[in-house]
Amino acid sequence: MVIKMIEEIRLKNFEGYENAVVKLTEGLNLITGRNSVGKTALLDSIVYGLFGTTPGIENRLLVSFRPTVKDAEIYLRFRSPKNNSRIEIYRRLEIRQGRTYSAGVRFLIDGKETQVENLEDLRKKISSLLGIGYRSFNWIVYSRQGKLTEILEPRKEEIDTVLGISLLQELSEQLDQARKKLSRIDGLDVETEYRNLVMYIIPSDEERLREIEEDIKSMSTEIEEIRKELESIESPSTLILFQKVKELEKQKSRLIEVKNTKRDFLSRYAIEKIDLVIQEEKRLRDELRKLSEEIVELEKRLGEKISENASISGKIRNLKQHLEQHQQLVKEGKGVCPTCGQPINSLILFEVISKEENELTDLEKILQKSEEEVTALKKKIEEKRKYERDTRERRERLNALIETFMNLEERENSISKLIGILEEEIQAMIKSLGIDVDVRDPQLIEKISRFIPSPEIIQSKKKKLEELTEKASGKLRVKEELLRKLEREKSRLNELQKRARAISIANSLRDKILDVLENRRENILRILAHKALDILNSITDQKIYHSIIINPQTYSVNVHPWGLAEPIPATRIGGGHQTLLALALRLSILHFINFRDLIILDEPTYGVDQENLQLLLNYLSSLRRYVKQAIIVTHHGYGLEDADNIITVYRDSNGISRIKEEF
Repeated sequence: MVIKMIEEIRLKNFEGYENAVVKLTEGLNLITGRNSVGKTALLDSIVYGLFGTTPGIENRLLVSFRPTVKDAEIYLRFRSPKNNSRIEIYRRLEIRQGRTYSAGVRFLIDGKETQVENLEDLRKKISSLLGIGYRSFNWIVYSRQGKLTEILEPRKEEIDTVLGISLLQELSEQLDQARKKLSRIDGLDVETEYRNLVMYIIPSDEERLREIEEDIKSMSTEIEEIRKELESIESPSTLILFQKVKELEKQKSRLIEVKNTKRDFLSRYAIEKIDLVIQEEKRLRDELRKLSEEIVELEKRLGEKISENASISGKIRNLKQHLEQHQQLVKEGKGVCPTCGQPINSLILFEVISKEENELTDLEKILQKSEEEVTALKKKIEEKRKYERDTRERRERLNALIETFMNLEERENSISKLIGILEEEIQAMIKSLGIDVDVRDPQLIEKISRFIPSPEIIQSKKKKLEELTEKASGKLRVKEELLRKLEREKSRLNELQKRARAISIANSLRDKILDVLENRRENILRILAHKALDILNSITDQKIYHSIIINPQTYSVNVHPWGLAEPIPATRIGGGHQTLLALALRLSILHFINFRDLIILDEPTYGVDQENLQLLLNYLSSLRRYVKQAIIVTHHGYGLEDADNIITVYRDSNGISRIKEEF
């Protein structure tokens, strides 16, 4: 047999348990035992195992208070109602420095380890496999002790979440927030801002823009008139003529300056005529050429003499060597030549020595004379070179003087040529303008000035033109800024119009969503109430209610007993009936959200008198018709005969919670 929900729980150091294993079956699982032995702790372990937290209980309270215990472990195995896969969850709590931490978690699907990013990711995966979320689980599936009948007067937002209505409610609230946000822009009310722009700001700026444009137009007309007037009094030809005359005077001054420079130059160097300097430079150039040729010839002769002396020196050395050898033979008295081995005659040897001595004396005299000639040639070459250097320096100085003079001459010719061109152009312009004045007149510039308007008048006109132009530019800048401002205002107006349309759409959507929300809520509540009545009638033989009514505004429950003219609040009926009605409503909601796999009830008979207790427990046994698995905590010894699985909890002599299972 495959169990569709919780299969097994294993606990270590969890609340009052040291080590415990609990196996659950389909049908009615009854957890029984005396008060404060650890029955509710088993339910807490289911919720913590599934979702990693237990509502209303701090994690540190889940770890056993026994001395030296610093951690707790929870293992939970269940079958997914969605795909029938076997889910295993291991969680470990650890106390460190007085605080409790989630120290480890493992998540297995069909025996295979499955990775999760974090605890929230694990919770989402578990919720998906269960088919119900944490909030709905703790409100509908799991009813804590004394909380079963809370559903008769529930918190509206909780039931909205369970029934899936909260999404529409949140959407409505988001639209309302969006509408409120759209209705304010930069801290201002959109409607007020729109009205101010349309009625005051934009019309005022447009009127100001028209005034500025008229001012600019008037100024532009006046500026154009002044410009035409200036053009008429400032004839381009006259101005050009005046500029050319001024240029002519300037060039004449430059010509005089160049002529004076030439005269001073010739005077400074005592030069009567530059031609004489040119002739002298030519003479020195010819002389330098001759000197160069003479030096080359002398150096050639010197080289020949040096070669000749080297040859004579070689002969003298060889002769001295032979003489020394012959003299040695005489000294030693040898009669045989050491070189050729022939007999030597003493008389002949003396004659040879005498001849060699005479020849050596002649060669030495020749060498001495030749060396004296070499010395004389070197001296003469040095004198020639010194004279050549002096001559070259003189020629270079003359070249510098000639070059400077020629530059001055060139400048004078260039200026004279320019003066000639200017005089021709000025003469032609004078003739074309009909001005009676000679271009060579010393007072030319004064006479030409009479035909040009007064500088004061021109300056006055120009100043006025400048002021008007600057003022017009200022107006143009103001116009451009005003145009940008109007563009921003119209853009803002357009944005406000869009916002207004968006606000209207948001209001319309919100109203429609609210209508849908209310209609859906009313329809769902009618279905839930009708189903709850069917369930109530099926689990009890007391058919005392005509109908069940759930208020769509508050979710408070009313019942209409047979024989009464008006419904009454469900909280006004007996405790046993309240429990059964609350149970029927929870089963109705589970049926509606299509979660028919599990219900957990902690002491559902809480507050029921002893007379009705056994009857209520008998009714609870019918839960197996509506959910596959029910886990119920009851008082010790009640309802045992109707259970499919009995889990007895007790405390041993050490105060540790223990489990005894009976199938």
